[in-house]
Formats: sequence, C-alpha cells, structure tokens
Amino acid sequence: MFRRQNRAAVVCKYLTFNDPVLNKKFRLPMVHIRVKQGSSSFRTDALVDSGATATFIPLELMNILGAGLKPEGQPRTEDEQKKYPKYDAVGASGTFKTYHVPLESIQVLKGTSPKPFCELNNSTVIVPTVVGALHYAVLGRDGIFRKHHITFKETHEHVVFRRN
Repeated sequence: MFRRQNRAAVVCKYLTFNDPVLNKKFRLPMVHIRVKQGSSSFRTDALVDSGATATFIPLELMNILGAGLKPEGQPRTEDEQKKYPKYDAVGASGTFKTYHVPLESIQVLKGTSPKPFCELNNSTVIVPTVVGALHYAVLGRDGIFRKHHITFKETHEHVVFRRN
C-alpha cells in the first residue's frame, strides 16, 4: 500500500572543489559543516559519500580542535599510544593507518545558515595519520545516512536530505 510521506527535504547544491594535486575544479556532493570539540569549533566542507562506511576528518582539522594527534613518522609517548591507538583502514587507494577519535559534534549546514539541519553528536570519527591524506572531511554511512534518506541528483548537481 502506498502511503504519502510528508517530510520536509533539504536540498544542497554541489560545491566546487579545487583539487590541489590535479590543479582542476570538480563539482561534488559536498556540504558545509561545523565541527565542535569543547570550546573549539570551525566551519569547513565535507563530502557526502555513500561509499564510505565511516566518517573521516583530516588530521590537520582534528588538531585545530586540540586533539594533539601526531602525524605518521613522529614519535609518540606511551600515553599518546594508549589514548589514540592506530588502526588499519581500507579505502580505494589501499590500506592506511588511522586514529579513532571521539568528536563532540558535527553540524551539517545549508549554505550560510548558522542553524544546522542535522547534528551528529558524540560520534567516533576516523582520522588518517598522514598529513594531507584527505583534502576535506567525509560524511559516511555511520552518521548522516542513519538520520536521513539521501538522494544524489547528478544532472541537477544537488543532494537531497529527507529525515528518517
């Protein structure tokens, strides 16, 4: 039986990403986010990625929030190793080392609005140990996809979020 669902949708236009390696511009399903840890917060952009099983935040961004994560190759104290052990992750480019870091809040924003349409609280994010491994945050299926039905409209270059 068909039942009409009356859920408001949030539509976000794709954002332009300037790839520093290829020196090329791409239109991608990215959204504005605000990440928060304690009294520190900032806005950045994140790729909405249905192929990612987890949410990823670049090492550089986590350190802006005061995480104090050491990049690959730098010595770590025993306390640092206990607080943030390293794990293996598998991605399109192969296996790489990561930290699993608790994060207080990721707020998903539409355009310049300060009010989030989605908030992911007290989640664990994956942080690659190599500086520059990610050029932006990645919102994977462990977070935003559990709160919203997400539709990618490639021909119109926008992504649609409907609350579950």
